[in-house]
Amino acid sequence: MRALLALLAAVIVTACGSPSPTFHQDVRPILEGRCVNCHVQGGVAPFALDSYAAAKAVGAAVVDSTQKGRMPPWLATGNDVGGFLRDPSLSAEQKEVLAKWVAGGMPEGDAKRPGAVLEPVAGGLARVDLTLSMPEAYTPRTLPDDYRCFVLRWPKTTPTYVTGVNGVPGNSKIVHHVALYLVEGEAAKFPPQWDAEDQVPGYECFGGPFGNRPQQFPVKLLTAWLPGYQGQTFPRGGGVLIPPGSTVVLQMHYSTLEGAPGPDQTAMQFSLADSVPRTLAYQPFLKFDWVAGMMPIPAQATEVVHEHRADPRSNFGLLGSPLNTTGGFNLEAVMFHMHTKGRRGELWLHKADKTRLKVLEIPRWDFHWQQEYQLAQPVRFSPGDELRVRCVFDNVEPGAKASNWGENSDEEMCVANILSSE
Repeated sequence: MRALLALLAAVIVTACGSPSPTFHQDVRPILEGRCVNCHVQGGVAPFALDSYAAAKAVGAAVVDSTQKGRMPPWLATGNDVGGFLRDPSLSAEQKEVLAKWVAGGMPEGDAKRPGAVLEPVAGGLARVDLTLSMPEAYTPRTLPDDYRCFVLRWPKTTPTYVTGVNGVPGNSKIVHHVALYLVEGEAAKFPPQWDAEDQVPGYECFGGPFGNRPQQFPVKLLTAWLPGYQGQTFPRGGGVLIPPGSTVVLQMHYSTLEGAPGPDQTAMQFSLADSVPRTLAYQPFLKFDWVAGMMPIPAQATEVVHEHRADPRSNFGLLGSPLNTTGGFNLEAVMFHMHTKGRRGELWLHKADKTRLKVLEIPRWDFHWQQEYQLAQPVRFSPGDELRVRCVFDNVEPGAKASNWGENSDEEMCVANILSSE
């Protein structure tokens, strides 16, 4: 009799199609693996997805944002060099699960038998060797987006490698993302001076660690961190060298669109090593003429293209790269940078044999979602090769004025920051 009932059930399922996905068995594993680090009660996201009731209330919005590729936040498309590490994008099958769940009435399923959670994409830090906090709490004053820099004094007295970084927000409702800049040598004295000149903690900064000041020294990006990432470990065992006496500038982006302004005192965790198998450094690729005011973006103009193709190694040297790139270098990761007029960004590798390889393409740039794209495997730049960076801008907002290169919010940049190794 039981065998007959099982057979009848199988016939019914076959006739009517596969059963609708349930929350606990099919949907919850996706949300917990890719969404709830931000979409949690008290988090920076506009709504929570950490319970059946919460997810059911916004099921249609979840399907819409995932089908359109807006969430999880990953701006890059596929490349020609083997893809990326730690890509949180949902597969077509996972998107279909969410869509079928909503179309099927969003059944709950059995909470006592949840499905297996997707493996986190960021991996976390193997250990925490150093924690540096903002010197004092700060409450955002510029709404809804406040960009503020804080000085972190590097305490190590010997050369040390950073192999991984994690952020610990003091107020997760307003911390949108973090960028870390390394200031070495004599220049290390400037950020503390700028901090002292401001009457409140930190100092205002938008495009980089200079604020509205002229650029006084080469910018060295250390890394970036987004909420939802349980720590970012540099690829393939590499590390960035921090000389003693350096200053680390912590650039905070606060967003109060979903939470009222309140005090924050974010801390950064670091994994450290005395030696590493490969030394890493972020090397900026850009056209120096742009910095001199030769990157015009006319008012009310669309599809304004600025691009540059060259062997970048001489520029790397002028900007203080610690790497010896005479025999070439490896591209390990890329972090693109434009401001709010940016629309699309690309980085291409043109090999000496005329082969053209897309390293990174961001077809829908969003200034508020800047992140590091780690390549699945290192890409070799050899003598005779060239890189090409391409940025597309629109300048059509009401009251728009002619723009050019600069640090301020109404100015622009076009930089491919390349995490490199020898």
